[in-house]
Amino acid sequence: MTTTEPSAPLRTGWEDDTPSSDSLALAALRAMADRTADWAEAVGGRVRRASGVVLADALSPCLFLNVATVPAVVDPATARAVADFFPAGRPFLLATPHPTADLRPAGLALVGHPPFMVRPAGGTPPEPPPGVTVVEVRDAAGLDVWDRVLAAGFPAPHSPAPPALLGGPARFWLARVDGEPVGTALSYVAHGVVDVEAVATLPGYRGRGVGAALTWAATLADPDLPAVLIASDDGAGVYREMGYLPVTRWTLWCRP
Repeated sequence: MTTTEPSAPLRTGWEDDTPSSDSLALAALRAMADRTADWAEAVGGRVRRASGVVLADALSPCLFLNVATVPAVVDPATARAVADFFPAGRPFLLATPHPTADLRPAGLALVGHPPFMVRPAGGTPPEPPPGVTVVEVRDAAGLDVWDRVLAAGFPAPHSPAPPALLGGPARFWLARVDGEPVGTALSYVAHGVVDVEAVATLPGYRGRGVGAALTWAATLADPDLPAVLIASDDGAGVYREMGYLPVTRWTLWCRP
């Protein structure tokens, strides 16, 4: 058994100087933060980093693109400071891996406590269902299609992805059924993990294995790394079948 000196500061593992390899949760939070910051910077938005907190304003009508990632426990005072970063009327999402105080006094609404899930590296994806193909988007024209399918499938306000992100750690995946674009996913490789995001399928094509095929493509963007994602309760079962394991629940608040 080891002890620490009474004067030694207590650490939680979420400090800014903690290496990302310390835990998959820390690596995931940092990858998600970098993804939102890259997007915001690519569209000419604003990014602020301080003590592990990353605030990214992508100038978007979609709250999922204007994001505050906070590694510490959030209280109303912190939430108000976060809200002050975003212009009045700008929707934003606040994400933290911890339970929080009631942040409604800061003008936020609770989105929920979605499952944080992890999948070990490697594996071989199954063949996609007949007629389903998944390709990586590599040009601005394909990205425009990806944007519109995501907006319709999520659904969310249409908010174009900047072509400047192509060829970097963000990779965009588009599914087609018999040639018709019907689904999206995004992977972001950073901090030793693959962050899987933006899995969406048009309503008329759900239940046909499109989402799973997209998730496999994003998950294995770097097959040597574990993959992480924030699931919905409805979608968690699909991810379990792929080998994702529920680890804990995170907390999401928003200003709609």
